[in-house]
Amino acid sequence: MEGGIFMTGFVRKIEQFIRKHEMIGGDCHIIAGVSGGPDSMCLLLVLLDLREVFGHTVSAVHVEHGIRGGDSMADAEFVRHFCLEQGIECHICHCCVPEYAHSHGMSEEEAGRKLRYRAFESEKKLYAEKYKDRDVKIAVAHNRSDNAETMLFHLARGTGVQGLAGIAPVRGSIIRPLLNTDREEIERFLAERQQDFCTDATNADGKYSRNQIRLQVLPVFGQLNSGFAQHMYQTAQQLRQVQQYMAGQAQQALQECCVLEHGCTAAVINKTLFEHAEQVIQDEMLYQLLGMLAGSRKDVARKHIIQLRQLFSRQNGRRIQLPHGLQAQRIYEGIEIRIADCLEKETAAASQDACWLLPRDALEREKTFFSPQGPFLFRLVETDSNYITQISKKKYTKSFDYDKIKTGVCVRTRQPGDYLAVNDAGKRQKLKKYFINEKIPAGEREQLLLLADGAHIMWVAGHRISHDYKVDEHTRRILEVTFCGGKKNERTD
Repeated sequence: MEGGIFMTGFVRKIEQFIRKHEMIGGDCHIIAGVSGGPDSMCLLLVLLDLREVFGHTVSAVHVEHGIRGGDSMADAEFVRHFCLEQGIECHICHCCVPEYAHSHGMSEEEAGRKLRYRAFESEKKLYAEKYKDRDVKIAVAHNRSDNAETMLFHLARGTGVQGLAGIAPVRGSIIRPLLNTDREEIERFLAERQQDFCTDATNADGKYSRNQIRLQVLPVFGQLNSGFAQHMYQTAQQLRQVQQYMAGQAQQALQECCVLEHGCTAAVINKTLFEHAEQVIQDEMLYQLLGMLAGSRKDVARKHIIQLRQLFSRQNGRRIQLPHGLQAQRIYEGIEIRIADCLEKETAAASQDACWLLPRDALEREKTFFSPQGPFLFRLVETDSNYITQISKKKYTKSFDYDKIKTGVCVRTRQPGDYLAVNDAGKRQKLKKYFINEKIPAGEREQLLLLADGAHIMWVAGHRISHDYKVDEHTRRILEVTFCGGKKNERTD
């Protein structure tokens, strides 16, 4: 297509942008999201023009939102007919945005976006199956004006550096070839090509928040400086570089101060280690962590980061609600974050049949178990005479002869038949009787966490350990266990 009739300066500009961001390779199939509006029609034309340059193939998908009745159906027919003329496949996806928005408690804007991208991903799966040897990508028609709207929208709602970095040229399999073009360039290109397009009446409806920015705010910026959209795009590029650097630093810091559990669906942040980082990195760490646990950073605003930071200084047990059903709770070690209903279920389980088993061989590496009442830290130590004399007297740190453990260590609440050894002769005492003798209130007995080796209770956390597991002069390896749900330095002597 070099020197061809359609390789205008505009198309060459987009070609260079595609190359810069490595959007398209020769083995690509590109699915264009086409609404029939000027931006998406421009996108589809350019992708068709560039086929001989990059060697990719093209298809289209149109999402009919079920909002504008006959006009909406006419747009779908317009796109279908255009694709038929061009000899490319086009799939029309019908949905009902108002119904979805109502049933999921969200705005029609957000519902429309979710359903569009759901349709795009569905198309991607179909073509990935069809073209097993090709890289399938989704092209959408965002331009510099869209980027400016997004930056202002995020700024108004409260955001961090990532939100101000605007729209990324490439996000996973999604590419945005028009992102460095202005709407005026797009309309001029369509006029030169004598290409018709559809006009969506909802774009002028002031009830949609992005329309308010487009219709009321951007014109004011245009009066101040006609090149504002390009300037904002350049600023977004710089902020994206800053954000990428911060993200790398934050990721490294997260590995040092945060422990993930349950397949990355919950996490505990160590307060002391967290506070070693600079505040700007701390904020990015929290953004990353919430995005990881929720599966998306969307709706995670600056206010949520502030609430999390404040939670570090609150008393144990205090909780806050976060987007995507996440809940954060202040614990002894720092902050625990997880899905709210999971937190409630695990807290309830702690007073019923909670049980978590560590086999003996698993204890040969440092381990942390996050009980609802606080973490248990396990550490195996090769003994020497000095260590034995320095065995902790703290109430919530205990040492056990590792080689006396038979099956492993289970963190749980009490069960029928539990017992412990109460003297050096190995005399056994039922756990129930021990509770009575120690005058532990009946209401607390079901809540107490135990370290158990089968039915043999090694330690009633915060109380005594069994004599059978005590360290002596014959001990070669010591299992040191710290329960972080109690007072840090409280001693038993």
